[in-house]
Amino acid sequence: LAIGDGANDVNMITAAHIGIGIRGLEGQQAARAADYSISQFRFLKNLLFIHGREAYRRNSYAICYMFYKNILETVPIFMFGIFSLFSSTMIYNGILYMSFNLFFTALPIIWFSTMDYEYTKEMLLRRPRLYNIGLENIYFNKFVFWRWMFYAFWQGTLILVLSLYAIDYRSSPNGHGKFGGLFTSGELVFGCLVIVSNVKVLISSFRIGFWLLFLVIGSTLFYVLCYLIISTTIKASAEFGTLRILLTFSQTYFTLFMVSCMFVLTDTGLQYINVYITNWYLASKEQALL
Repeated sequence: LAIGDGANDVNMITAAHIGIGIRGLEGQQAARAADYSISQFRFLKNLLFIHGREAYRRNSYAICYMFYKNILETVPIFMFGIFSLFSSTMIYNGILYMSFNLFFTALPIIWFSTMDYEYTKEMLLRRPRLYNIGLENIYFNKFVFWRWMFYAFWQGTLILVLSLYAIDYRSSPNGHGKFGGLFTSGELVFGCLVIVSNVKVLISSFRIGFWLLFLVIGSTLFYVLCYLIISTTIKASAEFGTLRILLTFSQTYFTLFMVSCMFVLTDTGLQYINVYITNWYLASKEQALL
């Protein structure tokens, strides 16, 4: 971190990882060369303890979440190879598959990465110790990254197994005695992925308001709308008519409810355990320094 307010500080600011320029009587050279520009030195406290701290936390979450949701989406495809003798059979609709990152899961994480605050601004200014999460790299390290990858792998695998056997063509008929097919099961898997990915952002947010709920619910409903259009209008698609079949299975609603609740409770429980361990570690460290 480099802070300067004059032309003689330009080299220092450009060489640092993060440069902060202060606009003042010595000109605008430092402010123009800096990553961040402030008008007075006293604004540095807000920049570091509020915006810097929260930007580190939100960006760390966003990076891990991007890896998480993409692995969550691709693990069922890989694991399905065990059932299909690795025939490279695609269980998702191609259009929906390509829209997963672009339309169905993009907006909630964008809102989280820009608008979420763990504490109020007053609390962050009163307790500078909260800034230590960046100094100690609590939210972005090897353990945190591989923990996210582990969550994505086991959740994607479990979603595939539950969805396949919920409407399995060999043992699970619907109320009319009919069985589901491969693409019916595949769209149930994909629907679970969209719900789990969006709910993951919702339960991780500290500021759950109207816009976050609107984006989470809206993104999920937009997937349902796209699937409805494909299932009812595109006759050349392998998913044509699968939504009507899927809705006749009581197992569909049970699977969606169970997957959503199970993963929400698991993630919430693990999150509270992690917070407890982190607080215990910080308290022990402070005690050792006394």
